[in-house]
Amino acid sequence: MTLATEKGESGAEAIALEVGAYMGECIRIIEFYGGDVVKFLGDAVLVCFQPNTTGRSHSPDSSPLPPEDHEVSARKKNMLMRRAVECGLQLLARLSHYQVYLTAEERTKHRNASGEIRRGSQDESDSKPRYSIFDVRNEYERQSQQSPSQQEHVSASSSADNIRSLSFSRWGVMNILKRMFLHGQKKKQQRRLSVMSEVSTHDLNTIDLELHIALACGDVTNIVIGELDPDENEKQWANSYRNSLLVKQGAMTTRSNYYLQYHGRLEYAIGGPVVESLDDALAVAKAGEMSITKEAYERIRRLTMDYLSYDQRDGFYVVRDRDPDGNHGMHPSKSSSMQPFRQGAHHHQVNPNANYLQDMPGLMRQASQLNIEPLVPRIRNKSYMELSAEANPYYFKYVSRSAVYRLSRTPDGNFQAQFRDATVMFVSLGKVDVVTDEGLQIVQDAMKAVTKSLVRYEGVLQQFAIDDKGATLLCVFGLPPFSHEREAVFAAKAAIDVRDQYRKLKFPEFAISLATGVVFNAVVPQGNPFRRDPGIAGDVIILAVRMLKFPFSKKHVICDEATKQQIGGLCDFDDVGENYVKGKIKPVQIYSIRKFGLWAGKGKRLPVHPTNDDFVGYTVQMERATTFFNDWCEMHNYHLMVISGASGSGKTYFCQNLQESITSDDVVVCWSSCTEVEKRTKYFLLRSMLTSLMELIASSAVPQTTDAPISPGSKASFTPDPECIVEVNEKSEISPDLSGNLLRRLHSYKKKSHNALPISQDVTESDIKQNILYCLHKCGEDDNYLPLFNVIFPSMSGVEESAYTERLDERTRERLLCNLILRMVQFVSKTTNLVLFCDDLQWADHGSIECLKQMHQVCSKIMLIIATRKPRDYQVPFIDDMRKTGSFEHIMLNGLNSDEIGDVVLKSFPKSVEKVSPAIIRVIQERTHGNPLYVKNVAILLKDFNHVTVLNGRLVPSSNRFDLEDLLGDFNFKRIIKMQYDRLDTSFQEFLVVASCLDQYFSVYEVGAVIKSSNEMFIDHNLDQIREEIRKHDIYKFLEPGYHGNSLENTADLYSFTHIAVPDSIYDMVSFETRNDLHQKLARYYEGKLDRGNYAQLLGKVTRHYLQTDRLGKQLYYLEALARLDMRSLLLPEAARHLQQIVIILEANEDLAAQYGLIHRSDIYRKLGICLTMRSEFREGEKYLLKSLHCLGFPWPDSNFEFFRRFWMIQFSQWRHRHGLIIRKHHAMVKKALGLRVIEVMMQLCHIYHLRGIGDLFVYACSVGLNVCERIQDTGYRYTYFLGRAALLNWLNDHKTTGVYYMSRALVQMGDSSDPGTLNTCALLCFSSGQYKKACKLLYQSLEATQTLGVVTSCQEFYRGVRLIATIRIFEGTLDTSPGDQALLKQMADTAHCNGDYQVEIWLAIYQVANALVMCRLRDARPFVLLLEAQVMGVPDYLRVAIHGTLVYYYARCKKRRRAFKHTAHFLSYLPTLTTTANILPVYGLIFGAMAFYHMAEVGDREYYTAVNERFDIFIESVNSLNRAFQKVKFWEFMQPCLYLARALQYISTDRTVEGYTVLYHGLNEMHFMHEIRFLKAFYCSVLGKYAFTAEERTDWTNQAKEAFVQLGIPHAEYCNPDPSLPARTAMMRSLPSTQPVATENDDGNAAP
Repeated sequence: MTLATEKGESGAEAIALEVGAYMGECIRIIEFYGGDVVKFLGDAVLVCFQPNTTGRSHSPDSSPLPPEDHEVSARKKNMLMRRAVECGLQLLARLSHYQVYLTAEERTKHRNASGEIRRGSQDESDSKPRYSIFDVRNEYERQSQQSPSQQEHVSASSSADNIRSLSFSRWGVMNILKRMFLHGQKKKQQRRLSVMSEVSTHDLNTIDLELHIALACGDVTNIVIGELDPDENEKQWANSYRNSLLVKQGAMTTRSNYYLQYHGRLEYAIGGPVVESLDDALAVAKAGEMSITKEAYERIRRLTMDYLSYDQRDGFYVVRDRDPDGNHGMHPSKSSSMQPFRQGAHHHQVNPNANYLQDMPGLMRQASQLNIEPLVPRIRNKSYMELSAEANPYYFKYVSRSAVYRLSRTPDGNFQAQFRDATVMFVSLGKVDVVTDEGLQIVQDAMKAVTKSLVRYEGVLQQFAIDDKGATLLCVFGLPPFSHEREAVFAAKAAIDVRDQYRKLKFPEFAISLATGVVFNAVVPQGNPFRRDPGIAGDVIILAVRMLKFPFSKKHVICDEATKQQIGGLCDFDDVGENYVKGKIKPVQIYSIRKFGLWAGKGKRLPVHPTNDDFVGYTVQMERATTFFNDWCEMHNYHLMVISGASGSGKTYFCQNLQESITSDDVVVCWSSCTEVEKRTKYFLLRSMLTSLMELIASSAVPQTTDAPISPGSKASFTPDPECIVEVNEKSEISPDLSGNLLRRLHSYKKKSHNALPISQDVTESDIKQNILYCLHKCGEDDNYLPLFNVIFPSMSGVEESAYTERLDERTRERLLCNLILRMVQFVSKTTNLVLFCDDLQWADHGSIECLKQMHQVCSKIMLIIATRKPRDYQVPFIDDMRKTGSFEHIMLNGLNSDEIGDVVLKSFPKSVEKVSPAIIRVIQERTHGNPLYVKNVAILLKDFNHVTVLNGRLVPSSNRFDLEDLLGDFNFKRIIKMQYDRLDTSFQEFLVVASCLDQYFSVYEVGAVIKSSNEMFIDHNLDQIREEIRKHDIYKFLEPGYHGNSLENTADLYSFTHIAVPDSIYDMVSFETRNDLHQKLARYYEGKLDRGNYAQLLGKVTRHYLQTDRLGKQLYYLEALARLDMRSLLLPEAARHLQQIVIILEANEDLAAQYGLIHRSDIYRKLGICLTMRSEFREGEKYLLKSLHCLGFPWPDSNFEFFRRFWMIQFSQWRHRHGLIIRKHHAMVKKALGLRVIEVMMQLCHIYHLRGIGDLFVYACSVGLNVCERIQDTGYRYTYFLGRAALLNWLNDHKTTGVYYMSRALVQMGDSSDPGTLNTCALLCFSSGQYKKACKLLYQSLEATQTLGVVTSCQEFYRGVRLIATIRIFEGTLDTSPGDQALLKQMADTAHCNGDYQVEIWLAIYQVANALVMCRLRDARPFVLLLEAQVMGVPDYLRVAIHGTLVYYYARCKKRRRAFKHTAHFLSYLPTLTTTANILPVYGLIFGAMAFYHMAEVGDREYYTAVNERFDIFIESVNSLNRAFQKVKFWEFMQPCLYLARALQYISTDRTVEGYTVLYHGLNEMHFMHEIRFLKAFYCSVLGKYAFTAEERTDWTNQAKEAFVQLGIPHAEYCNPDPSLPARTAMMRSLPSTQPVATENDDGNAAP
């Protein structure tokens, strides 16, 4: 089970269904041999073979069988023993080595057409169904439908009104079947390891299930414990829940209502020494073996079962396997007879365990001796299968209320399997001997105590069992319909209650554990006609039971971390540390629960001076509330204010802030609150209210009444002044010491504010009585009223009744108490302005509500403020009654607006953050709907959100991938939805389950197409009636009608969920198999409506639903169709995602991939590679393109030798083709089709290797593509593309004549058409030769060809064209004055955003930073710099050169030296990675890197000069590396200015300005096209103006540079020599290394010396 639960919810579902199916097979065999399945004990089954007698005894000492029938009893014992042994052998032979699937998906994948699960090895044929000995069972099933002539009904005694316990003893044979998962590892002391069993290695989602059996015989005690008919008190508790549920559900069947009530709970179990001996016997048996106790062995020896042989092991006897060639004591006539076994199986199919049985010939021979024919006559009395609930009204008491309730609401008797968030409670009673009357009474008392607590706190008893570890009870909190927002709180309440009762009963040993998590709940084995169980499965159950083994659990309640977190601060915990639990790799943190807080509700009460630092928003609502309060101050008129909102909407914060606003010396506030776990605790709301009220009365804020009577029998005189001496005689109920302590506390209270006060920490429960007496006297009430408070304060239960109260009935007592509280409130309101706050009133009990209503109607001077959740979601009808009296104000809290959300976010960040980007606020508002609780959590999480950054005091997203879906989670909102879902009508639940499988907007027709025909909402109902049914049942407003967009059939039938969490929560509860079935039906529904008109609209729906099923063939077909549609629509992210899904399916299913075909797979890989390449995901694209070539039989060379061999062969072939010697031309259609596929792959590979700068691979791909084009005689755009690429390659390799030849052929071949790839290549050649204007003209023509109706259809060619134009404009210095080119950059950004091309975002950031550097607008570059910093680690090397070189110049200009040197080191380290390339992006890094070195030299940077002088050799190597990098980028005409700057750098940096100026001046004469690159020309002139020989030359160059900068609109002061008259060295260095360093800026942006 551990392996399965590690796989999450899918594993829990699979293990429940798989073990259920396995149990079903076991049960069929057990039933065939007359055994009874007593209990399912985790991964074991307890089976009992007992004589079918009617003699019963209530005493374990009575004889199990009539003494006069010894011969008959002996015969029965022998028969039972034989059946038990034969049953065990059949189980081992047929169900050992049983393969199970560990995930629900894997289980469904192996289901055949008939619905059966295929098991066995992968190589077994699917056409061979699984062997079963029950294939003739259909005859029995037909017979079982007939009425039996005689039925033996089990009748219960009707004379006893309340059953205490029932036990009867019999002689029986006990089997315990234990399953185990084998991990293939031999461990020490692993008692059940089989040497022949191994893990199924062919599938990681499957494992082999083994079986071992223990058999014992002797006397067993059958017990039935529990309550047959509960008392009226417990019924009242259960009925209160039922009534609250019925208000919600409206129409429900009478039968379901009946089962919702509590009518008692019974559990059947067996015990005795024979049961306890099974575990020791089981420890001896290994997998595939059966162990027998000594007593059972002695009886078997007397039977004629000579074919059995045994090994004696540790005092037990293990049935031994046989050697097929030896007799080993077997009867000769039996030694080789296999005929009976074969005859019994000749009507059946091949046994999947055949291979396993061949390895165990002895087991096979033993099974062969068992005559299992005929099957039907051996079936027991079929009347047991036809018993109805009416036959015995007590049957349902043996099943949990949750299961009975759900089963009664389903026609097929099989409720829906669900995942539930639950808390599991295990109660261990230790070793209890149920054979004795004392032990039986202990388990009966324990059972009643647990049942009582479960009824009170709405849990269910799942199972009671007795095994070798003792008696245990398994309880669950959270199964429908008994679900709550926090199950752990209810479980903790019940556990503490049970613990306290057990301690009072002085049980010798017990332990209670709690664990919280997800469980899978389903009826298993599904469809079994003999025995089914509403079981639960999950890792949380295993954890809970294994925590009981620790010594510290004895007589305590322990829990795991998840339970503690859900309980929160309501309980006091003891940390018992981390402990290793079996099955867990890491230790588990365990806590012990001591008790709930002394004063319930204390956590929600406000402090004296509540802080409202966290409160924001709701300004209008707060103004309305304060205005209403001011009206009350002016004139008291039964003022009532109701504050309502959803869970987490900030009601408590709002009330807290309101209290802070209205607090003054004249206003006194008392605070009370409710909790869900105490919603049926009588007067719980009044308990906290009275506590605050009495503290207020006891203070000096309330004067004493002048006519206070003295209670009879007491002469104590009370004074309102705490400083006075208190006179107390012997008969007074208040001791002098206690009275003095109380008054001293009250004196300290007097000095505090008169707001609502928490109870002092030093006030104990013993003070309550004295406190009440003091307040009664102060209010002028009689002391004899004191016992009335017993019902409010349970700790006062010991107070004796007075003469006034001892004869009062309950109703009169309640009236007196209510009137007394009203008089006390009126007494306080006469002298103070009293405000009563009641929080979470939706959980208030009925008694408190009635008192509150009377208080509002009688006490005119108080102001009552009620906070509750939305009335539409919770039944609070009393508010409508209360609002009719006096002044009323209703304030709805519906969420924060955008400004308020911004304030919440700002509170979580430092004060330096002043604003929040509207983009962030918009996403938060859409996701949280303004819920303050959610918004606050988001604000906290945003601190660590790596896509958010701070820019100029503003919080902004750093990329367009800002998404909160994974960040937010569900905030436990899903738990509330599940609780509400459980309370809905069954037919509407089924409607919601189907709807949760649909899209955001769905129609009634879509739901009706797949919903069960028996659903009451759709039986003989038209659309209007169905809409009315939805309106009636949707009490929680899960749905909202109408949609104004397109619909499938009719807009009148459309609905949508009000919140995305609603369908997600419901969908999560549904089992995988149910989802699979619903999605298949929906897919077939849409598939039937698919035609040309709605193809684009419905294709996605069909595909989406098939993807949620196990229909792999359908998935592949529709995914490919959808990918084709997406590629035609240029939806590249969607197309890539769908193609990747196809690849995943094919790679996970080799058989399916073989059927798919290599050509077909090649097409998938090729299309996926094209999509990824167009999105600039070059590495992933390359991987799939190479796979495509491999499928086509044209694999990429896998070694250097093979590469170079094929490389030169291709080059030779191209030389022949160029000279007209094409030897192998392909004319066949197949060859041409394959050739076209190869060409398309090579086109994409050319682009990838071109951008990545991998020259040899670029040449290889281009040559292959060109050769194949010429062989298949393809003269279209593909051929033109490769001709252009060949021209570029030759140009890069300085073969300009050959390059011109190929370029000319490309242009001729292109003709009048415009091929963007060819035009871009031609433009690139013009650019590299200095013809910039011609290059721009060709680029604009290419860009026009890449678009159709304004939509970019060839992304990479478009990017290439824009990239080259942007480079020209940036270094011309004219990008800001070129609106057309700026529009192209924006279109490039939009296209990249639509395609999800995040690498293009990096390119655009480089352009923006480069332009900002050129134009001296460094502040504008900051957000793009942050993006580059964040993304630099995951980009290719050529981009790293561009990024690091650009950032070196940026940080040098910003005077952030540390960061500048960091990027300098990275820049220099990546320069050697550059290869000969035509990629334009590294140009940015090289140009700005050279400019950065000049800038650092000119400003006299101390670190720079230290590096130059002390490590001159490294400096020279770095300069040489920069020069070599310039040589590798083949844009010499464009790069010449910076190339000569790099050559002169070593002279300038070492103060050899004469040599440096000579190099620069020489370069000026070599540049022929520098005048077109205006910025670089101006920059070059500015450098000459700093290092020229004479002042006149420096002035002349400086003036030329200034003039050029002015024309470009660039501030010249940043670049030009400030004083050309100074010598060259002084002019160059504004601050020499020997002088004081200039003020620079630290990395945090602050100026520093």
